[in-house]
Amino acid sequence: MKQLSKMLMAGLILMIASTVQAQYKGPGANSKSFTVKEVTQQASKLDRSDTLVKLQGFIVQQINGDTYWFQDATGKIKIEIEKKDLPAEPFDEKSEVIITGEVDYDLLEGTEIEVKHIEIKTS
Repeated sequence: MKQLSKMLMAGLILMIASTVQAQYKGPGANSKSFTVKEVTQQASKLDRSDTLVKLQGFIVQQINGDTYWFQDATGKIKIEIEKKDLPAEPFDEKSEVIITGEVDYDLLEGTEIEVKHIEIKTS
């Protein structure tokens, strides 16, 4: 009886431990890292699949209210950032950032990334 009781208790502890593990589900959790070149080469496919992409580089220029140029070592791409998604801390063209967003591909207007999250890299 004691043996059975111990085995049941051990099984219960294992079951509880396996269900307690949580995962991060916020921005970037299901995204894959890309370069600007990779995004532009696969833009149509990424747009159709609603894949979240993650890019690391620099926001180098504001084009208008919510449209910017983003640049990494492989190229430059337009990004759209809603004011609510901008980081609280100030940044400039020398601040390295990681952006996460959805690719928006249009044959006539080109490729753009709708940014859902920005992380400013610290040293």
